[in-house]
Amino acid sequence: MNTQKLKKPKAAGYTVTHADEWLGLDAEEKALVAMRISLAKEVENLRKKRDITQTELAERLGTKQSGIARMERNPGSATIDSLVKALLELGSTPKKIAALF
Repeated sequence: MNTQKLKKPKAAGYTVTHADEWLGLDAEEKALVAMRISLAKEVENLRKKRDITQTELAERLGTKQSGIARMERNPGSATIDSLVKALLELGSTPKKIAALF
């Protein structure tokens, strides 16, 4: 966050932290969150690049459009398996997926 924007809350007595601090995430949990976010962003990027709707991807994966929307907008709701499965369905390769980390 912009340091100028932090001055006012700090002056008012607020403590400014990152989400991982107030959630008490350890290193492994932070890594998993980062992995899910990276995978979900790539699902959305590839889907849009290939001009595939959420509904079309959902049909190909045997799920609902709302599940794809949730996967893209809230990576914490998706398993790493489902994110990887979506990427593979979108034409990604294991090597490209590994490079996301």
